[in-house]
Amino acid sequence: MATKGKKAVISNDDEKIGGFSVYRDDKNRPIYYNRFNHNGYVLSDNSKSFKTFNSRFMLGFIAIVFGYIFNLPLWMSIILGIVVYLVMEFKFRKFLNTLPVIPNFQPKKRTSVVDSEAGLSTKKIITKIVLYFTISILLIVNAYSSKYTGLILYLNYALSIITFITGIIEIRALIANHNK
Repeated sequence: MATKGKKAVISNDDEKIGGFSVYRDDKNRPIYYNRFNHNGYVLSDNSKSFKTFNSRFMLGFIAIVFGYIFNLPLWMSIILGIVVYLVMEFKFRKFLNTLPVIPNFQPKKRTSVVDSEAGLSTKKIITKIVLYFTISILLIVNAYSSKYTGLILYLNYALSIITFITGIIEIRALIANHNK
């Protein structure tokens, strides 16, 4: 968020921040709400860093899958995923300490993922839809062509379902974009 005179100007990146714990305050700034300490953290001018840290759960899961795909034993793959998640969580908590804090923040207007994605251009949304559905299909095709069995097959199914659902979210964002 930049300031122009005495008025705050919301940047385009601020409009694209959304998720389960992201709300808007009275000044329409994106605020990350920490449910444990009931503080709000102003995310203006930090949208890219927040989006990376907000994906920490998915990064841990992807580390487990890749560890197992590259022939690490299952227990090592799980430890790898946990380590990736913990490192990202630690960095996220350090990142939060650099942000302005709103003590006892009362969340009101939540920004959904669909609304934040609807702020993107139509071309970007369509590209993401095509890529998510393509990845979803390719994960299944790869699982069958590689003749995966057991856990790795189910992990491929899980990733395929996640990417398919993300594609559906993008379709909802495209519809919301057209309804604006």
